[in-house]
Amino acid sequence: MKDIFGDNNYRFGVESFLLMYLNQYQLVLGSDLESYSKSDEIFNDNNPCNIYFVLRRPKVTVDPNSVKIKGNAVDLDFIIHNKGDFGVVHLSIELNEAKSDLEFKSEYPYNLFTFSDKNGVLLGARPSTLLDSNIVQDNIDTQLLDYEILYIGQAYGSDGNRTALDRLASHETVQKIYMHSLTQHPDSDIWIMLTNFSQQSMLFMAGADLIKVSEEDSKIENEKLEHMLQNDGLSISEKQKINFTEAALIKYFEPEYNIRFKDIFPSSKHISYSECYGLDIKALTIELDTSEMMRKIFTEKTEIKHHHIKMFEFNSDEDRICILEAFK
Repeated sequence: MKDIFGDNNYRFGVESFLLMYLNQYQLVLGSDLESYSKSDEIFNDNNPCNIYFVLRRPKVTVDPNSVKIKGNAVDLDFIIHNKGDFGVVHLSIELNEAKSDLEFKSEYPYNLFTFSDKNGVLLGARPSTLLDSNIVQDNIDTQLLDYEILYIGQAYGSDGNRTALDRLASHETVQKIYMHSLTQHPDSDIWIMLTNFSQQSMLFMAGADLIKVSEEDSKIENEKLEHMLQNDGLSISEKQKINFTEAALIKYFEPEYNIRFKDIFPSSKHISYSECYGLDIKALTIELDTSEMMRKIFTEKTEIKHHHIKMFEFNSDEDRICILEAFK
């Protein structure tokens, strides 16, 4: 780690930092979004979904000709479609709750199936979600099933009450992605990752023996401290938090269908997150940890991994402490 205090002429010994981290997320197959929105129990007014990711990964279907039923045990094959090629995954499932002979049903395009007995459905699932669930004892570890991020957007209405679910159905870019996928990637599915990002404020303080601060700048430092104490952290409007979180995510991932913020972030010219400059925040870090799920997320720019983290400096003046330098 680099010693950032070796030869310093820093103006301030107090700097504020902001972390926006992925607090909650839900993956939904695009075609299931409407039905999901009617039963959503994850997001609410206190825990809003206001940033979403449009994702793509290969279709997974069940091969109806592979199904073999022997008592309460079933064997079947799932097909992973990959640019004209096919991968086959064999599964064995025990349905011990069955009270009579099992019956299998699935219709074209074979992306949904059920096993039933005389009392009703015992198992109904999409092959694509079943492969990622706990019912599969040995989860299928293949990069083919990781999610490529195509677009990142926000859903924040003028009254602050609209959620991602309200906007997605009619969003122009999302509709364009659906159309392009049908014609250019017919062997892929479009997924939506609904997310909630939470804020954590941080304060860096160097001792007076390390940094000598002028009387005038000391007043500015005191204002920063008072703001943090009075507001239990950095006080920023929800609208602006969503704006700069979306912008940072787009800059980091550079998804194929995003244009704004792809080349320039952060910038003091963007009034959509001007409060960060008004509060003289030194840097913003975005963090996404999806290690709870089997699959990883990626774009062509980033690695395929569960944990993504990136710091952006709002102020990079030479007389300000640069935390990024410490890790070079």
